[in-house]
Amino acid sequence: MASTRHDDAPRRFESDLAPPAGLYAEVCASIRGTPAQRVDTGRRTRLALAAVLCLIPAAVVIASQLVYQRQAVGLVVGADSTAHLLRSLALLAALAGAATFVALRRSRMGSEITSLVLAASLVVPIYAAVTLINPLHAGDPFPPPVHLSPWGARCLVLAAITGAIALASFTTALRRAIPVASGLRGAVLGAAAGAWAGLALFVFCPAGEYLHLLVGHLLPVVALTLAGAVVVPRALRP
Repeated sequence: MASTRHDDAPRRFESDLAPPAGLYAEVCASIRGTPAQRVDTGRRTRLALAAVLCLIPAAVVIASQLVYQRQAVGLVVGADSTAHLLRSLALLAALAGAATFVALRRSRMGSEITSLVLAASLVVPIYAAVTLINPLHAGDPFPPPVHLSPWGARCLVLAAITGAIALASFTTALRRAIPVASGLRGAVLGAAAGAWAGLALFVFCPAGEYLHLLVGHLLPVVALTLAGAVVVPRALRP
């Protein structure tokens, strides 16, 4: 008898609203229409890193040969600036590596959002601090091998190429793999791409003037971060 009363009692969480007609069929059709990933995210991430580590140095080598007919002009300093060079180079390389790690990491830990926010917000100011506070080439006693545009025209072109390589590679690695916080993740991907572009410019360019560094070096890092936040999220969502 008790069992009968329990079976006849209204279910607390049962809804009287029927689902719209054809909803189940639409969901099934959507699932069938979504192509399965042929390559898992881990493998795509490794391929993306390989592309960045190969293509960005190649772009710097080609640009250096075309513009200066020599390599790594941005790393040519006097003996008294060697420590400053090594410190700045190490900081920029660490910045690019840390931003990339945060951008490509997929974790269920509650600290993930915090690390994404920090990465998205700190790449630009850290890059600005390293490159604009006591610029490496500001006190160089020798002129650069070629005339440098005050607006950094060549650097803008190289930053666009290297930043696009990094952003496209990172976005492809996480394509349709970020169901939540895709806007924030896109900003971090853009910041990581900007960090790689900034590192490439540091190796490529011997400029020490503030206007050149602001427009030709810092502006692309800002632009890539914003581009990641605006353009990338749609590609990341399943």
